[in-house]
Amino acid sequence: MRYVTGHPGGEVVDLIEGFREAGLEFVLTRHETSAGFMAEAMASASGVPGACIATLGPGATNLVTGVAQAYLDRAPLIAFTGQLPVDRLEIATHQKLDLRALFAPITKWQARLSASNAAEVIDRALRESLQPRRGPVYIEVPSDVPRQAAAGGHDGASRILSRRGNDVSAAVDRIAAGRAAQLLHECRRPVILAGMDANDGGTAGELRNLAEEWGIPVIVSPKAKGVFREDHALFLGTIEMLGTARLYEYIDGSDLVLMIGFDPVEFDRDWAATASVIHLGPLPNDDRNYHSAAEIVGPVREGIEVLRSVAGKPTPKRSQKDVRVFRESFRAFVTPKRDRLTSQQVLTELRAVLPEDALVTCDVGYNKAVTGQCLAMYQPKTFFMSNGLSSMGYGLAAALGLKLLHRDREVACVLGDGGFAMVMAELETAVREKLGITVIVLAFFWMAHRTQVASDQEQERVRAAWRAEVDRRQRENPEREAMILYDVGVQSRDANRHQDAIWALSEAIRLKPAFPQAYQERGATYLRLLRDDEAIRDFDAAARLRQDADTHTLRGTVNASKRNYQRP
Repeated sequence: MRYVTGHPGGEVVDLIEGFREAGLEFVLTRHETSAGFMAEAMASASGVPGACIATLGPGATNLVTGVAQAYLDRAPLIAFTGQLPVDRLEIATHQKLDLRALFAPITKWQARLSASNAAEVIDRALRESLQPRRGPVYIEVPSDVPRQAAAGGHDGASRILSRRGNDVSAAVDRIAAGRAAQLLHECRRPVILAGMDANDGGTAGELRNLAEEWGIPVIVSPKAKGVFREDHALFLGTIEMLGTARLYEYIDGSDLVLMIGFDPVEFDRDWAATASVIHLGPLPNDDRNYHSAAEIVGPVREGIEVLRSVAGKPTPKRSQKDVRVFRESFRAFVTPKRDRLTSQQVLTELRAVLPEDALVTCDVGYNKAVTGQCLAMYQPKTFFMSNGLSSMGYGLAAALGLKLLHRDREVACVLGDGGFAMVMAELETAVREKLGITVIVLAFFWMAHRTQVASDQEQERVRAAWRAEVDRRQRENPEREAMILYDVGVQSRDANRHQDAIWALSEAIRLKPAFPQAYQERGATYLRLLRDDEAIRDFDAAARLRQDADTHTLRGTVNASKRNYQRP
């Protein structure tokens, strides 16, 4: 653990200073929810518990969403908040909340820290967070406690925490694996569903071997994107994202589903498939979201190894032609051709300029559905989204956390205009901390109102109204957004055509190596891509690039007719 993210108040300044003295770096965010998201993303990427902090009262309530994200997406996290001093806790009323009760539904364990129990509480908190299912714990710290001397010593070196937590396994049950192997031999049309518990480098190779040896196509959950290369001939798609109904139809036509590392929180609907299910994961299938004909319980990689060993000589199941036909048909379905710029085109060009080990986050909304399905990922733990909680505002903050953790890797986030507006203040965090990320905003101005209108005629009326509103905003204050971004030191580009998107993305990512010092010092590049998935809007904005020969920094204009926003 290297960082503590948060937003301070007077009740936690001594605790933050204690973190600093212990060698932990405090990272100031503009909002407590963002602090929780950043810490959760770092924990999900590394397996090491993240840490975040907020003050008492409204600081603690603001932190709730970030902690809930870690709870439902199974990330180890230690959440600290301040509290009234012990001698006032029972008699004061100002900013007094029962914070342990507040966090109880969204954490695995809650405790109040004192000078006498500090070592034991922290030790248990770390272990609880890493125990499957992983998740957050909450620690309440009265404001007078950090100034007190802790009782006894705490030899941190003597307590070694595995990044994989307490693996539930001494050994995988080979008898249970034998029943699964029998089902595998008997089936004719199997399919693999890989989930979040399979998403690590050690499991990826075993998963690929199983799929290739037996000729089994693979569907992944959004939290498992990258564990199976999406350019592989056996990869079909991402469930619960754009076009998911067709993936469920494919599952309905299967006679065996290998549910590998799939957590029930990853399903957005009731399981209705009639195929037999092999459950393979770190915990038994006690949730019973689906009936399992066989269960292999233990670490996912070892479970796959034992299944392959017990099953013996593999017999390929699906024909390559049938898999290819479905794969190509599904790709065509989720990437329809349009005359104007589409989200799918933007994501294709983004993938083309990103290295394979780039870290990508996305937000929640339509951008989540299309990014989860149409942005191909090739390596484990390279794609991050809020899935279990599905909270808007996650994408930008998570990207900052990932860049903090991996400053040597490319980091990009794909947002909607609504989610971006919720957390755009965190661009200042990016600039201050020199976190060079690329922010792609898929702008869709009237989507928020679409679900509230029933008829096609009414939708067309709302669409026309939004056209007029956008025209008015552009006419009356066309430079507003660029001014906001410029004020915090962020470079911005607009694009509404395919070629403009290619240009903007290339400038943001491919040209960085040419000017390493300039990009090390800047905080973020903001690309607003005005997509036209339903041909509702045609902007005249174009992206332009200009290289300053004196400083070797890259500057852009929002529109050729608008004045340039450049640093003095």
